[in-house]
Amino acid sequence: MRLKILHTPLPLIFLFFIILSTIILRMRLLDVPLERDEGEYAYIGQLILDGTPPYTEAYNMKFPGIYFIYAGILLLFGETHIAIHFCLLIVNVISIILLFFFARAAYDDWVAAAAASAFALLGMSYHVQGFWANAEHFILPFVMGAYLLLLSGLRKNRKDFILLSGVLFGCAAVVKQQGAFYGIFGIAVLLVSLWQNKSFERRNYWKYISMYIGGVAIPLIMCFSYLVYAGVLGKFYLWTFAYAREYSSLVPATDIWYYFYSSFHPLWQHTILIWIIAGVGLIALFFKAQCRQSRIFVLGLTLGSVVALSAGFYFRPHYFVLVLPGVALLFGIGIRFIFRFFSAASSPLVRYLTPTLIITITLLSTLIAHRDVIFQYSPDRVTKTVYGSCPFTYSSMIAELIKERTLKEDKIAIIGSEPQFLFYSQRRSATSFIYTFSLVEDQPFAEQFRHEMFRQVETAVPKLLIYTHTMIDYYDKSQGQKELNKWFLDYTKLHYTPIARFEYYCDDTLLITDSTLVQKMPTHFFWISIYERRND
Repeated sequence: MRLKILHTPLPLIFLFFIILSTIILRMRLLDVPLERDEGEYAYIGQLILDGTPPYTEAYNMKFPGIYFIYAGILLLFGETHIAIHFCLLIVNVISIILLFFFARAAYDDWVAAAAASAFALLGMSYHVQGFWANAEHFILPFVMGAYLLLLSGLRKNRKDFILLSGVLFGCAAVVKQQGAFYGIFGIAVLLVSLWQNKSFERRNYWKYISMYIGGVAIPLIMCFSYLVYAGVLGKFYLWTFAYAREYSSLVPATDIWYYFYSSFHPLWQHTILIWIIAGVGLIALFFKAQCRQSRIFVLGLTLGSVVALSAGFYFRPHYFVLVLPGVALLFGIGIRFIFRFFSAASSPLVRYLTPTLIITITLLSTLIAHRDVIFQYSPDRVTKTVYGSCPFTYSSMIAELIKERTLKEDKIAIIGSEPQFLFYSQRRSATSFIYTFSLVEDQPFAEQFRHEMFRQVETAVPKLLIYTHTMIDYYDKSQGQKELNKWFLDYTKLHYTPIARFEYYCDDTLLITDSTLVQKMPTHFFWISIYERRND
């Protein structure tokens, strides 16, 4: 039975406060520069707006949904990084609202308010790269909407809700492959719910199941139909299935724990109380009768997100965005259990003040742990704090150099993995390989990809070549990287002249444009060289 306080408007007031606070805090950092994945999405979004389908002039292993989302953002809000991050803010607010109403439908207002608060804070953590518009953020509104419709459809016997739930799960998969795992666990939730609810006639089970599967199929069929129409189905399969399968197998079993720990441990350190209370909620889910309602939905959401996070075992920081709704929901259930635990106390002070202090301390400590990034640092400093040596804060400056030395119709080739240069400079790539990872990895397609890239660049005759020495890792020792470097040196020696080099290390930067100095060896650890085609 719900306490009378649960019928007050306070939780909705809290929701309004959460949304308002999220908007204010995120608005300050809309100007953070694009990182690599954002640059990739934005560049391919530009190509789509120019009438070029994905997987033609830019290769990557992600499903096309995120590219079309970015194309829509650029079309509606303008081709700027601020527009992209403003839309991330909108998407984050939508996710908060949908999580609130899902938790409210599954439990009560206060679970919903607590879950929305935890999600908003976790989503702004720089340890999940929360201020950058990675594809994971755009999966979540579809997932939360799908679970809300699935829960409502089963409770109200609304087959149309089940259909729409399937459609949203299918959309989540189209945004990025990891979204498919939510749909797989979604049908498991549907099957278990139908089996547990004795009010459903068993002969009608197939109607609900077929409506769900049909809903999931609709966006997938639309996606594949477009790919066939655009003539890119073969490239799509190569990159999103064949290469993606090889890429997912590159992590040795012995390194899985290292990848997980290195990304999760900083997040755990800065949000530890939320995770502890979420753990309390998980335990209560199994051992406390008042917390068992809608348990199958909570488990489906949580397990689906864990599997989505673990796909490929890379555990990159922004992948943890996928688990935040489940963790936040468990946090809300944990708070519910704490309130119930103290509700038996005879003293009103103990009954209400103690759990309120626990919630307040948890949320404030999380906010304080992120105070430097959220309240103090400039967008550039936040970016350097999160991404270290990556040249994201310098990308727009490099792009200006590119624009000064080229015309709109000129092509450029970036020998490296910095696709944001292409977006900022509004120049097209001479090669479809906007990343070089796939060229130098120890996987069966690498040699084929390298030679295709060599042919593309040599055929396109780009006005500029940009070589990025910005990611120092084990790729430098690979045979593929050595072959790539040799080709680049031989090709530039024959046809190109260095015209500029940007060097940096920490906050020490140097731009060299002198024709004599640019021929000398770099003096900084990281550098980006620009070469111009000779008229020969």
